[in-house]
Amino acid sequence: MFIYSLPKWNKHISIKTVNIVVTVFYILSIIPMLVIGHFDWLSADDLAQGGPMIKYYESTGNVFATFFMAFYYAFDFYLRWEGTFFPCLMYRFNPCVLGERMYFLVVYVMIAILTFGVCYFFRTLIVHVFKGDKKLANIISMLTLIIMIHSLPANGPRVEMFYWYTGAVDYTFMLGMGLFWSGLLIRAVLCDDKRSRVRKLCWACFWGFWLGGANYLTALSLAVISFLIVVLIVLEKVGFIKLENVDAERKKIFKLLWLPALFNFIGLLASVLCPGNASRASQTQGFGPIKSVLIAFYYVFEVCINALTRWEVLVLLAIVAIIMWKLAGTLNHRFEHPFIFSIFALGMMAVVIVPPLFALSNVDAGRLRGYIFMNFVLMMVLELMYMLAWGRQKIEGEIYSVRVPEDKGSFAQVGSTVIALLTMVLVFGSALCVKADPYYYSWSSAFTDVVNGNAKTFYNENVERLAVLKDDSVKDVVLKPYSVRPEIIAFDDATSDPNEWINYYLAKYYEKNSVVVKSE
Repeated sequence: MFIYSLPKWNKHISIKTVNIVVTVFYILSIIPMLVIGHFDWLSADDLAQGGPMIKYYESTGNVFATFFMAFYYAFDFYLRWEGTFFPCLMYRFNPCVLGERMYFLVVYVMIAILTFGVCYFFRTLIVHVFKGDKKLANIISMLTLIIMIHSLPANGPRVEMFYWYTGAVDYTFMLGMGLFWSGLLIRAVLCDDKRSRVRKLCWACFWGFWLGGANYLTALSLAVISFLIVVLIVLEKVGFIKLENVDAERKKIFKLLWLPALFNFIGLLASVLCPGNASRASQTQGFGPIKSVLIAFYYVFEVCINALTRWEVLVLLAIVAIIMWKLAGTLNHRFEHPFIFSIFALGMMAVVIVPPLFALSNVDAGRLRGYIFMNFVLMMVLELMYMLAWGRQKIEGEIYSVRVPEDKGSFAQVGSTVIALLTMVLVFGSALCVKADPYYYSWSSAFTDVVNGNAKTFYNENVERLAVLKDDSVKDVVLKPYSVRPEIIAFDDATSDPNEWINYYLAKYYEKNSVVVKSE
């Protein structure tokens, strides 16, 4: 009888190695998305919202005058149609103001602001608040971004969150800014330099007002944060809670956080009381407030967990859990209220679902589902952080005397083994899924349509359309339909009906009598 002795796995993967691998993978994964962005093209509301600014800049060539006119157009739109004044202003700064071919900047800006917001928030929370490891904070940020971006569902959320400027600036941009603002509030209290604390507090007031006028998903969730800040200030004042490891100067700043909270409330109030909201509401039918809240909690399970959470999300969250377990062993802060935090996390998942239900009675739009999914991922990561930190502290509190010391620079053998196994499952499963469906991930969708030429064909057909639209001798334009529609960059198009609103704004912008799309 022959007995084979297999080599034993006895590896301890270093935190540095995981940090480098995850960061490099994230950077490589967004390259196809940036590349296909160069074949992107404006559509739908881009001309309706950004058209006047484009025309104004073309006629004057004055950057400063165009900038100030953006506020005028935004205020006019605010009065007539929409209370969310921050997106209304950002609509005017569409990259195509500099020319249709500059539209590729959209995906660069959106990925950049989302990456910045996520990294700034987690670094603030983990490093500044809990004094955790910077590399672990970066790993968690990268894994969160990978899930947010690449596990977005196809056919709507991807294009509307990253490639259609009007939708992306309203939701992806505001999500990134909301995370930045949340981190800014914390850093205003915890940073060492007094002048820096005051400066951050002032910036928090400034951005708090503008974010109060963001889309109602963002604005309502940040208003909840503002409300909780005020509650904490009151509870601290009456002695119900105490700030640990916070000196007198930082306590003063903490007590002044009611200022950015107030500015945030003022911004939200200005948005809600907008005169134009009544006009828009008259054309939609939503649920009542109580019904919206109840359905929102139901949708957390039905939409977020059941419909949008795929297998790779669970695998990546399992890897996040291992990272969190490692992080929990380095934290001095005591986590003692898992039930309360779980209720908070569930509530924050539901909060962003309430506004579209109240206004529209559905969450069908791709940008809504995309935002809801990203917020769900964020809250799941935070839930994992709290529960694992609480769990590890409870376990070590009971059996601390038999705990095996671990290397702070690497993962334990069990953790290293599980990370390796989950990574293999992720790679193997992803290979099968992409083989069966090349559009399974955001990165694979972008890569596929660049390689097979669909993206270039789509771009060339738009250039051909542009030549016809800019031909002054043609007043009634007939455009050919697209022969291909790349999943991740093709959003909406004009129709055969010249009275359709998209056709109307296309004709208005290019100074035509009519524009239709018809097959020859």
